[in-house]
Amino acid sequence: MRRFAGKQAGPISILVEIALLVTVGILHNRLPGVAGTLGISFVAAMQAASFPRVEMWSYSSVMATTNLRQAIEGTVTAVSGVNDPHPFRRPSVFATICAAFGFGAASGAYMTSQVPELTLGVPVTLLLVALLRCEQRNPSPVVN
Repeated sequence: MRRFAGKQAGPISILVEIALLVTVGILHNRLPGVAGTLGISFVAAMQAASFPRVEMWSYSSVMATTNLRQAIEGTVTAVSGVNDPHPFRRPSVFATICAAFGFGAASGAYMTSQVPELTLGVPVTLLLVALLRCEQRNPSPVVN
């Protein structure tokens, strides 16, 4: 997608993810196992392929283990006295990502048990916020 869409690949990917999650939400009543498993797996694969980096580091947007390893390695490197002007930047970024995973898992479990019909509304809303943030950073050029 990056080859054809360039800098718009991220926002396009987010739009496709939103559309797929809305479709999964609609189809889930008719095809619970198939729609949920295939749809959400495809959305996760798109997200992992579309957003592979945070700042200058590779990370995983769909699982926490790689990010936890990065946080621990970064902490050990920072404590060992490496010559870096911001030695704790990498571990703090990855620790924040791990905390976000934990919060997302806990809130997802809570929403699923309390309001299962609206559970997919949370990630759709967050993706809409991310899409708006992408548009704020890349404003369309004004043509006179």
